[in-house]
Amino acid sequence: MKKELEEYMDYDIGSFCKDDWNLAQKLMINGCDPLPRRRCLTRASKLYQKPYPINESLWKMPDGRNVRWSNYQCRNFECLSSKNPKRGYSKCTGCFEMEKEKLKWVTNGTLPIDFLIKDVLAIKLGEVTIGLDFSVGTGSFAAQMREQNVTIISTALNLGAPFNEIIALRGLIPLYVTLNQRLPFFDNTMDLIHTSGSIDGWIDLQLMDFILYDWDRILRPGGLLWIDRFFCNRKDQDDYMYMFMQFRCQPTQFLVRLLNPKPTKCINDCS
Repeated sequence: MKKELEEYMDYDIGSFCKDDWNLAQKLMINGCDPLPRRRCLTRASKLYQKPYPINESLWKMPDGRNVRWSNYQCRNFECLSSKNPKRGYSKCTGCFEMEKEKLKWVTNGTLPIDFLIKDVLAIKLGEVTIGLDFSVGTGSFAAQMREQNVTIISTALNLGAPFNEIIALRGLIPLYVTLNQRLPFFDNTMDLIHTSGSIDGWIDLQLMDFILYDWDRILRPGGLLWIDRFFCNRKDQDDYMYMFMQFRCQPTQFLVRLLNPKPTKCINDCS
């Protein structure tokens, strides 16, 4: 990645940066993280409009003029619909459709083992105030939790679609980090960590180990680890469950939903 890093750092001090956020993201994903800072002015959409007020923004599609679309396959939010096979991304199909997103985690889904937000919050009634959503999405989990007076920070990478932009335009907090990065939070500060779609059976077991221990580091004693819709092959299920269960004697509760030919639901309470 030396050539790419040299290209990224080739700029004129004080001038406008190149529109190369996709190059920066490529460097981050491949281990150049954190990236060195630059002294150039960030580009923005020339058509930028004032964002919607918070009482409208949570469940309203943002104005597409507020996004720089040049490095995406789509050029507007309508193009990102799950009905478009050329939308440019494959994770979280349908997550740009607010009418569907508004039903997630508050109504029963297609599987009888869905966890609902009200049920999870009831485990620690009144104790969950801040958390992290380590998922692929548009911030809908954070939006649902905001309506329960819980502040959620949503991790996001712009893998084929403007995930960071839409989270921010909805009035929520995006955190631009990769799986390789140590989370920028102090120890024992989060009440809840939720993950869906980004941590699956494709991840190397050693990397998974580092991720889980980092989550354990930032979760407070008695915090909740909610692993939602974890996809893996049946032959690998025991390996991943072993990794989750290594925290069973820690003062942390966890909820796991494994999806394979036979879905599994697990709630651990050892706090």
